[in-house]
Amino acid sequence: MYQTKVYRDSGGDRQVIAAGGILRMEPGSMIQYANPTGAADYYVDGNVSATGAGTIDSPYSTFAEAVAASNTSIALTANRWWARRNRIFIMGDDLEEDNVLLPEKCDVIGLGSSDNYQKACIRGNHVPIGTKMGCRFFNVRFRPAASGDLWTLASTTGGGLEFWNCIFDAHYDSYTAPSAIDMTAAQYVKIMGCDFLGAFSGDVIDIGAGSINGLRIIGNNILGGADNGIVATGTMTCVQGRNGLVADNYIQVADKVIDDGADGVLYCFNNVGVSAENAGASAYVITSGYGANNIITCGDGTVSVPSCNYGAQS
Repeated sequence: MYQTKVYRDSGGDRQVIAAGGILRMEPGSMIQYANPTGAADYYVDGNVSATGAGTIDSPYSTFAEAVAASNTSIALTANRWWARRNRIFIMGDDLEEDNVLLPEKCDVIGLGSSDNYQKACIRGNHVPIGTKMGCRFFNVRFRPAASGDLWTLASTTGGGLEFWNCIFDAHYDSYTAPSAIDMTAAQYVKIMGCDFLGAFSGDVIDIGAGSINGLRIIGNNILGGADNGIVATGTMTCVQGRNGLVADNYIQVADKVIDDGADGVLYCFNNVGVSAENAGASAYVITSGYGANNIITCGDGTVSVPSCNYGAQS
């Protein structure tokens, strides 16, 4: 699907229509391309009264429709479509739906806002099934539609689910989510630069038993949790040095800031936390040899975990 391209040169703005090929970059020009992989773009608008064809002028009314269309196209073997990456753009207040299927090899990109809140919103409690891989969410807000976890991820979800610059909100109406993300044996998950807001009643990010190969939880803000922050609740494993990493997060919760499970597979670097508990296992568990430069303010003072005397001189 090719769209109108616009470039600017010394002669001013011009419109150029691609007729089945990639446009040539003219000297001194600026061209806005469609999907750079040559794959498809789909649009979803929760405010339309009737569903359309998935284009920007005739969008789908549900995210599930776009997921189904995207997965159908990715499954095509013609023209190496399986090696490309689709995009789904969502907009228009809250899309209320529980997602049981992820779009494979696809970027989901939020546009605009939802009511008075930042980012387009998917309101639901998501338990995706089936083996899908390579789904990434950008600039999307998630809120619950029932008092359950926002996202429940298992080994059958597939690999490489990523969240970038998203917002996970614990509350909607009378509903409170226990966890934002509850994962079990979900590999190559990335949670990057996201905000976790509100009094989640359980572990904000719960990491269960099984492989955590390549897990990355980096640069997030977790604020207001009524229980724990990032916690391993089962025996985690990894192979061939594909350790997990929790780094550069700001975490403020009532109880444990981080609990690495003492399994020797999850590294914790440069995290800053606040806990209402006193220093010790009620406020943090970061195994010696698997963490560095974590600063945590507890109910009875501020500590470096593992302990470090920065003023010591040799």
